[in-house]
Amino acid sequence: MKSHVREVQKEIQHLKDSGEIEDFIVDHDKKRHHLVRFKFRGTWHSVPFASTPRTPYANNFTRQQIRRRIRSLQGS
Repeated sequence: MKSHVREVQKEIQHLKDSGEIEDFIVDHDKKRHHLVRFKFRGTWHSVPFASTPRTPYANNFTRQQIRRRIRSLQGS
C-alpha cells in the first residue's frame, strides 16, 4: 500500500475514533481509483480520492470530502 493511502487511512481512522463514522474500508473501483467506503447511520457511502497526491493537503481534502458528504446526508 502506498504511503499516501496509509496517510488517508489514518485520517479516516481518526473520524471513526471520534464517532463521526461507524466503519470504513479503503478500496478500489473499476477505474482503478481509490475509494473510501464509510458507514454512516447504517448505510455505506463512498468518496473517491487520488492514488497519487498532487498537493501535501490531499489527506485533509479527503477527510473534508467525507465530512461534506455526512453534512449533506444529515440535511436530507
